[in-house]
Amino acid sequence: MIAPLHLSDLGQLMFAEIANMLAEGQRANPHWAQHVALLAQRLEQIQRWQSVLEVEGDTYETVTATGGRMIRARPEVAMLSDAMRQAQSLMGELMLNPSAALRIADGHKAKAGEFDDF
Repeated sequence: MIAPLHLSDLGQLMFAEIANMLAEGQRANPHWAQHVALLAQRLEQIQRWQSVLEVEGDTYETVTATGGRMIRARPEVAMLSDAMRQAQSLMGELMLNPSAALRIADGHKAKAGEFDDF
């Protein structure tokens, strides 16, 4: 697979890593390049927003019009949650999560046991 040009350097590294995982599992397909690129972008965003939250914290304080104090969640919290949800979905579509790996594993069937007839 060829990484799209719009990916950053980190995004292209992640794209190559994901494409390599797919190739090792003999599931690489050039038609999936945009899905892999989107996953790489989302993983990059996850790293960025996690680092912002580690430095800045999960909340910020603001003053209301009446002079009161209000503590709110930083916008990056919602953006991180959304990126993680979409990355998990894309990993499932590309069969890169553990449950998908179990479904496609060769010979992953329960062995016959002595109690199968019950």
